[in-house]
Amino acid sequence: MTPAVLIIFATLISLLLLHVFWIAYLWGRSRRQAKLNPTRSGFLVIYASQSGHVEAYAKQTALQLQQIDQLNALVNIQDLTAIQLQQAQQVLWMVSTYGDGDAPDSARLAVKRLFQQTLDLSQQSYAVLAFGDRRYSHFCQFGQTVASWVQQQGAQAYFDLLCVDHFAQADLDVWQKKLQQIIDREIDFSEDEAYSSFVVKQRTCLNKGSSGAEIYQLQLQTAQNISWQSGDILEVQCENSAQNIQAFLQQHQQGITEKLSQQLRYKNLRDAPVRLSQETFNAWLKRFQHLPTRDYSIASIPEQGYVELVIRQQHTPEGLGLGSGWLTQRVQLGEMVQARIRSNPHFHLPSTSQALILIGNGTGIAGLISHLQQRVQQKQGQNWLIFGERQQQYDHLYREQIELWQQQGSLMHVDYAFSRDQAEKIYVQDRLYQQAQHLKDWVQAGAAIYVCGSLQGMGQAVEQALCEILGSDTLDELRQQQRYQRDVY
Repeated sequence: MTPAVLIIFATLISLLLLHVFWIAYLWGRSRRQAKLNPTRSGFLVIYASQSGHVEAYAKQTALQLQQIDQLNALVNIQDLTAIQLQQAQQVLWMVSTYGDGDAPDSARLAVKRLFQQTLDLSQQSYAVLAFGDRRYSHFCQFGQTVASWVQQQGAQAYFDLLCVDHFAQADLDVWQKKLQQIIDREIDFSEDEAYSSFVVKQRTCLNKGSSGAEIYQLQLQTAQNISWQSGDILEVQCENSAQNIQAFLQQHQQGITEKLSQQLRYKNLRDAPVRLSQETFNAWLKRFQHLPTRDYSIASIPEQGYVELVIRQQHTPEGLGLGSGWLTQRVQLGEMVQARIRSNPHFHLPSTSQALILIGNGTGIAGLISHLQQRVQQKQGQNWLIFGERQQQYDHLYREQIELWQQQGSLMHVDYAFSRDQAEKIYVQDRLYQQAQHLKDWVQAGAAIYVCGSLQGMGQAVEQALCEILGSDTLDELRQQQRYQRDVY
């Protein structure tokens, strides 16, 4: 074989190999694109969650859609990009409203970044499921904001915005039926996590003599093996007391039987008409709807062997609130309540040993105490507590425990704001302004800020104070870095 032929042969081999490599590259690229391409069929499920409840429901929905090959992707709104949204043809939004009409903390930057843009969503169909609480005046406001913005971008709604009041099953049933109609398939929305039975072992009033509503500390125990992290929540199923059930049955001239009493145990008796005939009573009974649940911050850690709650009695025109009345007055020691631990990932402690600034008031002490319990166990003493209540004499919650941690060096600083102990009322935000430079120094050194307690008054005022002291841009950075976490209600 002549040199010229060898050169030609080598050139042909090289071209052939180059072609093979190019085909392999394109094939691999197409596979990667198929894996990541958001335009593939199925629903893009977007969620915005504060306490983790909406996130869990979105994940449950996404799993069901995935099993029938109808899932595009599941995305936290804080990670959503404009390109990803524009390329999606079918979108399900599941968003909570935090506080009195606000977006969840994790969604605030997304709102600033994404909702200020004009996008072409004319090829997209969507539905919005909004979660909220009717006790707040701006019920499901953030869901309305999302629905309005998406519509303005040209997207077509499958159906009108649906609002869910505190995860009411009746509201969820409407959403589930409509979604099943869209996909023309039945999917299973049953709860994965069942309730557990907790025994009420101890109940103590923490503020006897206070001018405010009574605050109770409850200790609950269960035989089941459960675990949680500081910052997590106990979701309690409200119940009717035996006395209320008996009075209800007598009012409607019904015989008191064990079966009927059990049927009415979780039914909202307040929604029943004043008088029910036998026929209408049976029909009403078939439309069984559970009483709502109530969420409470857990004040203990698993190593303590019990779940501890701090509950303030809520007074309504009908009497004590459903949850607070049941737990602080009607349920007896030794009786059981149905509840389940719910993860609250947006209020978990950081994985690092950075310093913590813990701010709160009232029953918000529960979430702060659990974090301090965890920090003490981990031998992390860079902690600063700023806490507010009414009167030091009556409302100094967890005083002995806090003083002990101070003596042990587990609490570097403690600032109290007892608003009624002087002529001019002093609140938590006032302490922040007084300690402005100290606050800046801690934040600049890497500290994280955790806020727990009432939204009205404390929560809003603390956020305003932090904005003025640190600057709104710095606060947004802290939020993005998960160094500013809130559990306000």
